[in-house]
Amino acid sequence: MKIAAGLVAVLLLLLGMIAAIGNVDGSIDSGEPGAAGPSVSDNSPVTGIEKGYLEFVVNTLQQVSTDINSLGSLYRQPAMEDQYWRASVAVLLNRIEGGYLNVVDLEPSERLVPFQDTALDALDHSAQFVRVIREDLIAGQTELSQEAANELVAAAESFGQAEIWLDEFLEAHPLPE
Repeated sequence: MKIAAGLVAVLLLLLGMIAAIGNVDGSIDSGEPGAAGPSVSDNSPVTGIEKGYLEFVVNTLQQVSTDINSLGSLYRQPAMEDQYWRASVAVLLNRIEGGYLNVVDLEPSERLVPFQDTALDALDHSAQFVRVIREDLIAGQTELSQEAANELVAAAESFGQAEIWLDEFLEAHPLPE
């Protein structure tokens, strides 16, 4: 359950980030697992390899979410002329963007492929958010653009879908002690 709680924290941080850096048109859908939800016909426990995979991916998602939240804190008082502010923003942008690269080449078990796909979608939208923020910074803009907001909302929706999928998976497949 520590893994599921970690993903809930990720979603809450992303929602806080959206509220912190700007008013976004549209709503956040918590997502539905749909047909790609976890298989309930196989209720075997999570293997040690799967547990390690889930811990790594959820930790990556948590780090990306925390970094997005930290970025929001910096953006509350932008200081383009301050080298420390610019360096802090650059580090956070690099780490957020790197989250996708940390997970993309992982090979989960067959039953975790839908979670992998959803996590990669969240990390891809987070990386797209970073690319828009970088372009905005080059243009001297420190307010959240609609394009950046759209990517952030899409990331939050994907985080929500991953959370729902993981909760259902962990209900059907107990974690080893």
